[in-house]
Amino acid sequence: MDINMLTIQPVDDTNREAVLSLTVASEQSRFIETNAESLREMEVDIQYAWSCYALCLNERPVGFMMIGAENKVDRYVWLDRFMMDGREQGQGLGSRFLQLALVWIQERFDVDDIVLSLHSTNEPAKRFYQRGGFVDSGRIDEWNGEEIWVYHVKQGQPS
Repeated sequence: MDINMLTIQPVDDTNREAVLSLTVASEQSRFIETNAESLREMEVDIQYAWSCYALCLNERPVGFMMIGAENKVDRYVWLDRFMMDGREQGQGLGSRFLQLALVWIQERFDVDDIVLSLHSTNEPAKRFYQRGGFVDSGRIDEWNGEEIWVYHVKQGQPS
């Protein structure tokens, strides 16, 4: 698979319906909000400046992510609602898109950390993010009670 076939595109009128049709595998649905809920949150919860993106394979949305809640003082930004459509899982696309997203975020945000939260019983997600370079921070998100995991941006750079 050519890496150039993977792109990150803002959700807009050209891809919104395709993004809304994406769903995680049924056993994952209790761990993540729908893309419709995320798009609504982006429009309503403006204090966190959420932006929603389609993860595209050959211009076709196959996944989704939300970026926002940047903290310029503590130098972190949230990667939220990262998902791959259930029909696209098991092909390595999620891992490829996660690495692409980490680079993409670093190019756009001057941060030391990229953080996300996940449900304490979601062991497959923990393994996925750990393979992607995230570590459990030991902190709990006060908003939803989930574990906060962190990717230290400088870990992949020479000192």
